[in-house]
Amino acid sequence: MKKKLAPETGVAENEAVEQDGEKKVDVKKIINIVVNVILVIAIILAAVCTYVSFVSTSGSGVPSILGIRPFTVQSDSMYPALQPGDLIIDTAVKDPATLKIGDIVTYWTIIDGERVLNTHRITGIYDGGTYRIFETKGDRNTIADPLTVHESEIVGKFKFRIPGVGKVLDYLQTSTGFLIIIVLPVLLFFIFHLVQFFRVLFEYQNVKMLIKYEQERGRTEDLIESQIKDEKEREELRKAAMESERAAMEAEIREKLKAELLADMVKEKTDTPPSEK
Repeated sequence: MKKKLAPETGVAENEAVEQDGEKKVDVKKIINIVVNVILVIAIILAAVCTYVSFVSTSGSGVPSILGIRPFTVQSDSMYPALQPGDLIIDTAVKDPATLKIGDIVTYWTIIDGERVLNTHRITGIYDGGTYRIFETKGDRNTIADPLTVHESEIVGKFKFRIPGVGKVLDYLQTSTGFLIIIVLPVLLFFIFHLVQFFRVLFEYQNVKMLIKYEQERGRTEDLIESQIKDEKEREELRKAAMESERAAMEAEIREKLKAELLADMVKEKTDTPPSEK
């Protein structure tokens, strides 16, 4: 015995399908947002690393973004104030006369025969007449630095630090780190959107073919309907012709029968003798 589907059940199923469709759309939106955020972060990191690498190998070798100068701590000479792997943020020193004892500064110096950047605390200031000389020392060191610092060698004054971030920037400047953290996410992003593009293209082609199929089917159905209509009209014409022919034959037969009856009546009158008086 067949049972009819209750209207409420059909409505519930439609609502469930609509909810599933909305969930799929939400998931796609979330994935797109996550991918775009990762791409933006990767592009920003790539730009920063490229800029830092370029500046570090040209000109003064001091990266600066709107007067902010980031550096990474490589040694523990300033422990516990600064620790290896910290990212420190300096600001440019426009007037060395504003510097005072106790300030932490980043400056150019010579260590092991190589000109490098160093970050230590100012422990003494000397007047050189038209310039200033600064004595520096690491908080963990027991003696002051062997070389004093000319004011022209100071590139920044310490503002704050971000623990551990310096290691990330150092790793990003390596070929492996740049490949894994920058190139790979960007590549995955383009692959993801390339797949999305071809998916949309295939869907467009499918919709286009479906529309074409529907149009062709519509034309075929119209042709079949037209043929059926023509066949019905011809059938009706044949029936009308047959009805007309049959009516003519019936009329002809009726006329013949009428003529024969009249002839018989005339013959009977002629053959009957006259009655006696």
